[in-house]
Amino acid sequence: MNVTIEDAGPCKKVLKFEVPKETIENEFEKKTMEICGTVELPGFRKGRAPRKLVEKRFVTQIKDEVKHSVVSDCYQKTLEEHKLNPVGNPKFSEIELEMGKSLIFDVTLEVWPSFEVNHYRALKLKKKSASVTDEEVQKVLMDMALQKAQLTVVKDEKVKKGDQIICDSRVEVNGENVFEDDDIEIPVVNGITVADTKIPDLVTKLEGLKSGDKSKIDVKLSDDFVKEEYRRKDATLTLTVKEVKRLIPPDIKDDFARTLGFDSLDDLKSHIRKRVEVDKRRWVEDNLKNQALDILLEQAKFELPQDFLNQHTDQRVYKHQLDLLNRGVPLEEIQKQTEMIKNASTESVMREVKASLVLNNIAEKEKIFVTENEVEQQIADIARAYNTDTARVRRQLERQGNLSYLRSDMRENKVMNFLLKEAEIEE
Repeated sequence: MNVTIEDAGPCKKVLKFEVPKETIENEFEKKTMEICGTVELPGFRKGRAPRKLVEKRFVTQIKDEVKHSVVSDCYQKTLEEHKLNPVGNPKFSEIELEMGKSLIFDVTLEVWPSFEVNHYRALKLKKKSASVTDEEVQKVLMDMALQKAQLTVVKDEKVKKGDQIICDSRVEVNGENVFEDDDIEIPVVNGITVADTKIPDLVTKLEGLKSGDKSKIDVKLSDDFVKEEYRRKDATLTLTVKEVKRLIPPDIKDDFARTLGFDSLDDLKSHIRKRVEVDKRRWVEDNLKNQALDILLEQAKFELPQDFLNQHTDQRVYKHQLDLLNRGVPLEEIQKQTEMIKNASTESVMREVKASLVLNNIAEKEKIFVTENEVEQQIADIARAYNTDTARVRRQLERQGNLSYLRSDMRENKVMNFLLKEAEIEE
């Protein structure tokens, strides 16, 4: 067997094979004898049929088995001899086997990159503070109060962004009144549709007005305007403010705390402080991990297999689009965001894959592994969190093919804990 290996791009190889005709003939002889020993033809006992008859009857099958056997053997031997670690499925060229000729074929495959990470001990990291400030507690309190806010009529107040107004609307074309609608309620946000026409800058047209004030807005009537003869015409939309409503949060006092199930405002603040502290400690830990990864990825500059990256990016984009659909985002808006989503997903997937490769490289060097006992303990923790039994969780992980991902994730976490333990952390 003659094989040459050519680079065809980042992490992509083309293996070019030429298998001598003698090898083909030997394999053909071997497969023919195997069939002769097992086949049973009419008029002959099992294994006693003449070779020429067997060969004539089963020549297509024999050639297919020879081709499969030779190609598979050559491919596997080349991977082992050249220490190639393929990613995904290889692409084989058209393979035609003709007796008396060499077998020539190509295989295109992507491989994991080769790289070294040597400076991973004593990483210099800076630890953020996890202490909780009074301002952070107050912000959470304000957010909680806003969730309990009620829409209330405000008198003698100027319109602000986010208010709701009751108003009369009138549409004029060339001074002619063509449409009126009284006592309509509209939110003061940009892009709202009034009189079947979208107003992109509604906030700036209404902010600062009070009850009784009018706003005249130049618009181009939409294709959906109620009167067909005026569609797409330039017009003036007049909005007369009659009432202003605003979300007014409750006073942040003991009574407010009691509506949330706490004895007093101080009790609520204490609860919030503890909750924020837990979140900040988690954030501090994540920040340290990201600092460590940034340093390691800066050391290990390497390309990723492009087809592999594209496939996983497409999966990420699809999942994100599905999530937006489930949240009720219009399809047109999702389509507008697709390119931005894809670019963000590519960067995210690239970082995740590179980080995984780097952490596994360190795991090999440091002989960090995950034991089956540790896996079972993790499965038990998952079962406990979902109030189910461990056997059911294991079956589900196996059925979804996620057990290997669980082991890999646990191993990467062990490596990260090792790196943080070895790091030089400045408080």
